[in-house]
Amino acid sequence: MMRTKRWLITALVVSAGVGSAVGLTSHAATTTNPQNFISSLKSPVQTVANQYKLYPSVMMAQAALESGWGTSQLTLQANNYFGIKGSYNGQSVTMQTSEYDANGQLYYTDANFRKYPNAKASMTDNAKLLRNGTSYNPTIYSGTWRENAATYADAANALTNTYATAPTYGASLIALITQYNLNSLDGDAAASSSSSSASSSSNSSDGNSVTPQPVYAQAKYHGATGNQMGRLGTKYRSYRLYNHIKGTRAKVTKTAWTKVHAYVGQPVYFDMRGVKQNPETGKKTTWYRVRFSTSKSAKKYWVYTKALTLPKVTYTSGQAKVKLSATAKGSYYDHVYNSTYLAKSQGSLKDLANQTYTADNQAVKTQDGVSSTWYRIKVGDKKYWVASATQKVSPDYDYAAYTAASGTKKLGKKFAKYHPYNHVKKTHFDQVQLKWPAKAKVGTKVTVNQKATKPKYQTTWYRIQFKGDSTNYWVDAKALS
Repeated sequence: MMRTKRWLITALVVSAGVGSAVGLTSHAATTTNPQNFISSLKSPVQTVANQYKLYPSVMMAQAALESGWGTSQLTLQANNYFGIKGSYNGQSVTMQTSEYDANGQLYYTDANFRKYPNAKASMTDNAKLLRNGTSYNPTIYSGTWRENAATYADAANALTNTYATAPTYGASLIALITQYNLNSLDGDAAASSSSSSASSSSNSSDGNSVTPQPVYAQAKYHGATGNQMGRLGTKYRSYRLYNHIKGTRAKVTKTAWTKVHAYVGQPVYFDMRGVKQNPETGKKTTWYRVRFSTSKSAKKYWVYTKALTLPKVTYTSGQAKVKLSATAKGSYYDHVYNSTYLAKSQGSLKDLANQTYTADNQAVKTQDGVSSTWYRIKVGDKKYWVASATQKVSPDYDYAAYTAASGTKKLGKKFAKYHPYNHVKKTHFDQVQLKWPAKAKVGTKVTVNQKATKPKYQTTWYRIQFKGDSTNYWVDAKALS
């Protein structure tokens, strides 16, 4: 799902003055009666916004801002109030739109935009976008959801740098809501919103400027599957519980640890991870949304990662063939389940069962003293994580029997035909092909310190060292004499 670029819209809003009806769109002249626009869309806006638990006031302000109070050619011809590209049930219209190339130069091009049968369909499509996000970040617009946004002002500000690139986008929406009393559409939510919007944004006496808005940090949100868990760390009291990630919106509130009967080592359950970026320094910090019960309806809090003890995961790059059992059950994930990244199910293992895949990464996770091994496998052009034990994943390694060995040998006449390795070939995930050291010549004496045999292939391997070098090299016996 794609939308039009918004640089022109932003420039026109700033030059004309937020809150006026002039210049709110680059598509056409604006209406002289915004109240008619509001009255005509009141019913579909309230119905759709409440259905998807969004703020009607923000949806109405967006529709006004994006469509120029309903007078853009896109809105007139296609009932498209939000500039969404593509087709809707096979229906589209072609419009000229402004874009920027890789060098930042403005140019114009034709693009297909969705054509809707009515305004409600356009509202619903945009509401689904806000609720479902994008393919690369399903929770990118989660800051607009009523359960995450305490006020309409919070929801409007959450659209800045997510829905639109303009730094004043949220302020523009708040100014429209304030001027046209759109918060009255919110019903019960209006009371809590009005105080926030009044303090967040106001027009000057001439209506041509906007009071500077607080600069909030942006956060990217990542959903999680199941009851992934961690524990409160030894220093959890140095941090606080919040209803939102601290510094990402107005009026974030704290909760005392005593209210949740907290203690060191107490289990907490995750359903979301957020990465906050400081708008001034660019520094990123990680936060988790936690609850103190496995129940999905339990109260949720945001907490800084340093308040928690999380499972330890050690990653190793390598390569191996991995076969999933025919009876494999459960899910495959975008990350190691219960790692610091949290994991989201990408599908059922039964769809991948009884097949062999190439793994390029191995992870060993240790949680509460219990270790488990995971592999990242390639399926088509995608990569997924699967568990070794619980999901019956078997790496295809060669078996080798090891025995102690000692003495010396020499490099044979054809030693250069064989490669040295850090492990016996095809026996370990992190196997690496090494280079012969510069001192390696035909007849060079080496010390042997271990021997391995591979019964399946009836081959013998030796682990050797060169004089003055502590590096161990595993070589096929045929490289030695």
